[in-house]
Amino acid sequence: MNLDDPKKLDAMAKAGTLPKLLLLWGEDAGAVIRYQKKLEKLAVTAFPDFNSQRFDGRFPLDLNVLGDAVRSLPMMAPRRFVLVDDLNPGLVSTGDSEKLRQLLEEQPEETLFVITMHTILPDLKKKGDKGGKLLELCGEYGAVCAFQKPAMTQAVQQITAEAERAGSVIAQKEAKLLAEYCGREPLRMKEETRKLAAHSPEGITREDIEELVTPVTEARAFDLTGRILSRDYTAALGVIDDLIFLRETPVSILTILTMAFVDMHRAAAAKNTGIPDHEARKAYGYSSSYRYEQAVKNQRRFSLPALEDILGLLAEADLRSKSTGVDPRVVLETTVAEIFRRMEQV
Repeated sequence: MNLDDPKKLDAMAKAGTLPKLLLLWGEDAGAVIRYQKKLEKLAVTAFPDFNSQRFDGRFPLDLNVLGDAVRSLPMMAPRRFVLVDDLNPGLVSTGDSEKLRQLLEEQPEETLFVITMHTILPDLKKKGDKGGKLLELCGEYGAVCAFQKPAMTQAVQQITAEAERAGSVIAQKEAKLLAEYCGREPLRMKEETRKLAAHSPEGITREDIEELVTPVTEARAFDLTGRILSRDYTAALGVIDDLIFLRETPVSILTILTMAFVDMHRAAAAKNTGIPDHEARKAYGYSSSYRYEQAVKNQRRFSLPALEDILGLLAEADLRSKSTGVDPRVVLETTVAEIFRRMEQV
């Protein structure tokens, strides 16, 4: 069963007709996590230490251990909750898929089994994609619900309309910035636009947004890229401090920093082959035109070999932070320092 609207999930929860298996996925990670917590609260009514169990899907799963958790009956409560959080479908082997199918066939009605995916998403256009196969499997045995953010154009329209309703105005450039700060999360965009409109009825400015809106972690992490591009080493380390204070891990900061340089490398490669920006953005699958526009602008500071060199450095850093005993924060800060050193040589 595929649910094309999260409101259908709400209706099923209210009616008490939730299936025993749910897969929640999409780039709106905030909404995925909110619904996952809502479902856990709904399912676990007593003895949470015994009736709730979670697995980190970013790492290889032991399907035997997961199977034992799902098949276990609740303790002195009507339901049990099992979560596989942020599953990386690429780590699910063919053998694991068969074990998972068998597990779903044997899953008791008393267990609410929830799988989430919001970091590595299925490519539904790619034949044989593991994520797509997982969606099919979960749709066969339960329900799949997608939580997709609005595209940047739609997000700008929503912010502009909300500003007008609240008695203010906002230019397209500022609306794009606000959408990025809010992570294109619809509810937060609406709330922040109303707040800004009340503060600045004459018109919402960039300064208003930067002063009054706390950017989502991803926006702050991309802000690190901006500090690097402006060659402000002290500010770059300050962004890292802020992100870690917000409990973001050095590994995830490194991942988002890598994404920014991957964007620039793609834009540079497209430019070198003469592919128009709008065609390249579509071919690369960017739903956010703003993100690709930033990559096009920023790649001009580097040659293609320089970008390839930095991407190699970031790949090495990712490997060191995950497979050695070195403190990941030390790896991150050392890598940023090395990027600055190599930029000086460009």
